[in-house]
Amino acid sequence: MLGKTDFYRINSEEQNEDAVTFSIHINKEHPIFKGHFLGNPVTPGVAQMDIVKELIAKHLQKDVEMEAMPSCKFLAVLNPEDNADVTVELKFSDVEDSESRRVSAVIKDEEVNYLKMVGVYK
Repeated sequence: MLGKTDFYRINSEEQNEDAVTFSIHINKEHPIFKGHFLGNPVTPGVAQMDIVKELIAKHLQKDVEMEAMPSCKFLAVLNPEDNADVTVELKFSDVEDSESRRVSAVIKDEEVNYLKMVGVYK
């Protein structure tokens, strides 16, 4: 759980009917960037997906587990030295005949989309 470390912090959270937007700051000094990659830090894709999962859990106020990932695209390199402040947008919809939720997620800044994914979480 990256949120229980100093990997990122939540700056703000805004909610409307079926979506929530988090503004987060990625800690460019976190040890993960020494191995991924020294001198050219890249936020690992699995870390981006974990951020999404943790923010879904925070919003729903319960632990969640991914059941399926119909799509996931890493569209640009998220370098915390260049782009430490990003927005995570989560749009929720129900899954028919299920307690699961379908979540469309985007990690972006003002100019670039870094991650677009759709996941089903229970």
